[in-house]
Amino acid sequence: MNVTVGIDMGGTRVKIGFIHNGEVLFGKVIPSKADGSLSSQLNTIADEVNLVLEEKQYTIDGVGIAFPGIVNASEKKILSKYVKYPDATSMNLADWAKEKWGGAFVLENDVRAALLGEWQFGAGHGANDLVMITLGTGVGSAVMFDGKLLRGVNHIAGNLGGHMTINLNGDSCNCGHIGCVESESSTWMLKKVQESDKFASSALSKVPKVDFASVFACAKEGDDLALEIREHSLNTWALGIINMVLAYDPERIVIGGGIMHSKQFIIPRLIELIKNNVWIKDNPLEIKSAEQLEYAGILGLYHLLNSNL
Repeated sequence: MNVTVGIDMGGTRVKIGFIHNGEVLFGKVIPSKADGSLSSQLNTIADEVNLVLEEKQYTIDGVGIAFPGIVNASEKKILSKYVKYPDATSMNLADWAKEKWGGAFVLENDVRAALLGEWQFGAGHGANDLVMITLGTGVGSAVMFDGKLLRGVNHIAGNLGGHMTINLNGDSCNCGHIGCVESESSTWMLKKVQESDKFASSALSKVPKVDFASVFACAKEGDDLALEIREHSLNTWALGIINMVLAYDPERIVIGGGIMHSKQFIIPRLIELIKNNVWIKDNPLEIKSAEQLEYAGILGLYHLLNSNL
């Protein structure tokens, strides 16, 4: 059977999907080693892909990579030298994929790929003016106007919503700015919480891993620090979304990332925080949770390989 292989290189996990006719037939997740070399990570990915090809007797007709950074999709180049995979800009991924398997190849930013996946197969379906925001290890964004991805002359348009400054008195971000949406409320921000004076007496000090799932769980039980983090995060995300709406005027906002497993609480609260601050009266803004929480990026790569976007 012919399949498309999508490789979604997240900040903490790499997801590999084998797609046929718009359906993910088989998926595999391996740890991300984003602080190491991309070359080494690609060798591991190739080994994992080849094991599945042999076991399932698949034949590859195309490969796509969704990368967590700034990319030039038309030239298939990684542009950003920012935090993840320090050797990434020197890699020729098209040659790597051709050497390994042949067939077509696409490279896209991870959030743009996720937007396309949701547009075709999830919560963005039926809307051609979209903003996608992902909440997780960082805060990512992507924008679509009239069914076309927004890219910009330097390939950053719509991609850096997580680095809009919302707090001039905030902490330094790893991008070099101060008080970004991401530095105010993302998974890596939670590490700072564990250094605070309040942490030792909080229920969060007793959980195996301090992440947003544990924050929301402890907040539900009334833990003071967890409640403080939860409300600060919701307000931070709301401000980030308001800025994106004022900048891009979308029909719909789609929010992805693992935190959306708590969507029943998050979506209504965000709507409440946003509704009176976006200058929209006649056409209420739609805010939806992503439907393809695991495979949006992979399905977006599949769409790119089978379209002329």
